[in-house]
Amino acid sequence: MKKILLILIVLLLAAGGGGGYYYFFILAAEGEMAEEPPPPPPDIRFIEMDSLRIPVIRGGAVVNYIALTVSLETIGPDNEELATSLLPRLRNAFLTDLNGYFATVPIEDRIMVRSIKRRLLILCDRVLGPGVVSAVLIQNAFKQSG
Repeated sequence: MKKILLILIVLLLAAGGGGGYYYFFILAAEGEMAEEPPPPPPDIRFIEMDSLRIPVIRGGAVVNYIALTVSLETIGPDNEELATSLLPRLRNAFLTDLNGYFATVPIEDRIMVRSIKRRLLILCDRVLGPGVVSAVLIQNAFKQSG
């Protein structure tokens, strides 16, 4: 009786192992072949803006200038066309906001590029609509003494 029980346990373990092998390796491989190919990458387009030169005014006089070179990243030709057509309005919004921002930042501080990028992306969403610009890229940022 013990021999039969031992043989039965060994057969159950072998069947379980074979079933597990079939389930995880054979069926999984068939499922991977049937998956759809990944979607094509998005059509990313860049819009180069003219350099922004923001005066830093303290006490009624220009103390420094902040120069920024900005590019906008859009996805698709429709978003690129919309952003390009409203570029003057967007540039005006950038200059207005950054003029107020640099009026409150101490003169000695370094330029906080992440903060500026975040501000400009929020402005892009306000002026152009949400999702038109996917990223704002600041290529150059430096101070010039006034």
